[in-house]
Amino acid sequence: MSTAPTHADTLRVTFNHMAQQHPELLGIAIAHARRNLSERIRLQYGNTIGHGPFKGLKLVEDAHWGSADLGGMILGLYEQEILSQLTGLDRKRRTFIDLGAADGYYGLGVLVGELFEKSYCFEITEKGREVIARNTALNGLQDRVTVLGEAKPDFFREIAAADLEDALLLIDIEGAEFDIVTAETFQAFAKSTVIIEIHEWYPDIQQKIERLLQQAAPTHTALRFVTGARDLSPFAELKIINDNERWLLCSEGRPYLMSWFRFDPRGA
Repeated sequence: MSTAPTHADTLRVTFNHMAQQHPELLGIAIAHARRNLSERIRLQYGNTIGHGPFKGLKLVEDAHWGSADLGGMILGLYEQEILSQLTGLDRKRRTFIDLGAADGYYGLGVLVGELFEKSYCFEITEKGREVIARNTALNGLQDRVTVLGEAKPDFFREIAAADLEDALLLIDIEGAEFDIVTAETFQAFAKSTVIIEIHEWYPDIQQKIERLLQQAAPTHTALRFVTGARDLSPFAELKIINDNERWLLCSEGRPYLMSWFRFDPRGA
């Protein structure tokens, strides 16, 4: 006895065909779904981070960067590995320095969460710097945030010397980390922690990583960590949506399993 295919059956066949014959279209459809889902979460929370260590951080509506990631950010799911590093420090640090600050999610979030006293936000785009300034004002953090432009190899010279000694430097600059960070960088941050997002889909990546580790070795020890699991069970608001949407909130749209290096001062 045969039965008529259900709507779910039809969707599975359609997506299987798309994945095999037109993978680029499947990627576009998934990106579109992520943006729509993030928009629903954004509206539900009124552009305010609702979970995690940055809870209470307010964001302007016209986000400059990563609209598809906003839902995960609001729920405290986005880059949980970094959030764990920031909240797991042995003590409160004075200064947070962010290279590739985008909209200021980290640079302002660590202040709202009272993890650091002040932030320096380096952002290459004019639009990004404008949004950081607006988010700073929205959260009443004007006296604790310094917004700067493109980070050059000597970017640390734009920072007060005292702020280099009790800091955490976070670098996420889309592959340019290997051009910006040198042995001189690690020497400048010899008494501070450095976390670098590694973009492993770029050419000659292993040689670049080896060079980075060699540059850090005199002053810092290195620990590598990667994207891990997400637990969605605590979120009551996610129990009423389907599995596809629930787990799509965990996606960060990466082309590769993301990894980072944490460099800690020797003898610390």
